[in-house]
Amino acid sequence: MKLKIISILLMSGILMFSCSDNLGGGSDTPVEVSGKVQGGYRHLPVNMKSDSTKLVVYRGDYVKFYIDDQGHAQIEYPLDIAELGVSVVLKDNTLEQPFFKMKKAGTYQFKIGEKVGQIDVVELRQSNYRELGAEEAWKMLLKNPPLLLDVRTANEYSRGYIKGAVLIPLQDLQARAGELEQYENQPILIYCATGNRSTTASKILLDKGYKDVMNLRMGIMGWASKGYNIQFR
Repeated sequence: MKLKIISILLMSGILMFSCSDNLGGGSDTPVEVSGKVQGGYRHLPVNMKSDSTKLVVYRGDYVKFYIDDQGHAQIEYPLDIAELGVSVVLKDNTLEQPFFKMKKAGTYQFKIGEKVGQIDVVELRQSNYRELGAEEAWKMLLKNPPLLLDVRTANEYSRGYIKGAVLIPLQDLQARAGELEQYENQPILIYCATGNRSTTASKILLDKGYKDVMNLRMGIMGWASKGYNIQFR
């Protein structure tokens, strides 16, 4: 099956999710995605004693690096990803690390202390996952509405949302996915602010067996830019 390359626009959110950890990239070839998603963050272990480190994540992932080897003397490690403007400090091997969003697909070099590695940021590809533009989503909501899921924060939701949307913030989705079980075999449309968090949310639902997951490509910002209605509390 030929996969279309879809551009990602800056918008905020409808209910849409990302694909499973063994699929990604720009072709049909499966890739191994690194780490595990916990609480909405992809945790990426790095062994400072290994000869090389290559990581793969999805575009839209919120990632946390952490040190995965024992017995190291250093307490803090500077992490730099120059092309992404990331410069943070990792502390020991705790999971309470700074996080940042992988906004753009591509290959980037990172450096932790003196260790150099590579991180590939890939698009989500899966047969039961697709991305919709605002106009396509609007037409769908008019004719045969899917479950609409907003994965932004409660504060963002209070400032405007798409009519009919159910709010489950991304950080709570893994723990609360059971609330959506009745929709497991039905279409679900997910949105966030810009289409990034909704990709991670999509992955979470797809991994739990949801059969028809869609992502609002540019999020609620793209929706609003087309003049479609926004609800306010």
